Amino acid sequence: MTIIVFILLCFIWGSTWIAIKLGLNDAPPLYASSFRFIISVAILYTIIFVKKYPLPKTLKRFFYRGYPGIYMYGGSYALIYMAEQYINSSLTAVLFASFPLFVALLSLGFLKEEKQKIIAWLGLVLGFAGIVVISYDSLQTSEHLFWGTILALGGSFLAALGVVIHKKHFAQDNIYVSIAVQMTLGGIPLLLSAIIFEHISSFLITWQSVGSILYLSVFGSVVAFVGYYWLLSHINAVAVSLIAFITPLVAIFIGVVLFGESLSLLIFLGTLMILAGVFLVVRKEPSH
Repeated sequence: MTIIVFILLCFIWGSTWIAIKLGLNDAPPLYASSFRFIISVAILYTIIFVKKYPLPKTLKRFFYRGYPGIYMYGGSYALIYMAEQYINSSLTAVLFASFPLFVALLSLGFLKEEKQKIIAWLGLVLGFAGIVVISYDSLQTSEHLFWGTILALGGSFLAALGVVIHKKHFAQDNIYVSIAVQMTLGGIPLLLSAIIFEHISSFLITWQSVGSILYLSVFGSVVAFVGYYWLLSHINAVAVSLIAFITPLVAIFIGVVLFGESLSLLIFLGTLMILAGVFLVVRKEPSH
């Protein structure tokens, strides 16, 4: 079962990038991401009420429990969806693979007990060198590609910030409640931004827009996150973290082979550097 869930998560998270890209053909980014989380939150609260999990009892506690979601879901997904207006799904997935690198760096300030070994620092250097290579290629090719790259990296950084804060303060709390509360607080600014900056008339009800949101809500959010935490309780965290290494490869296969997206030679080089860096960061020395 653990192998099946691991493979399923790699496929789901690898496929979410092209699902976002397809949905953006007929839906503006802020509304698309907002509707995704509205559906996800509705499913999660249904599970919470059926299982009778306790929610935060005061508004102050609700905001304290949920504020990492402002970074993890609100800010991160807003930037990721906007990035995919400028760059293809394969490149977005590769850039988001910098997520473990940002987590490692942010842990220096938030999780000081989690010290990195020299090999991990080499991985950080190699990964960020890959980011520089991709950013350089994007800047040389097009200003739009460059800003798409910056937006994707910003989304990765905010997601890492939210995860590190969550791990520091709420790692032992109920999974379903944490995800629901954090998605709620992250989704509110997304929806308000959509209302202010986008026209609902630009949201076209098509199989691509609706199908994308439903797939991302049910599988990309609820199933994937529940499966992720289930894996954490059944196999070691290092093995689970390797998903971050495999997901971009799945996304590249889907985007390039199945949907005809193209990546330049420099981007392929940067991809290899980022993935190698992630592998060095998440690997652990064998115990003796």
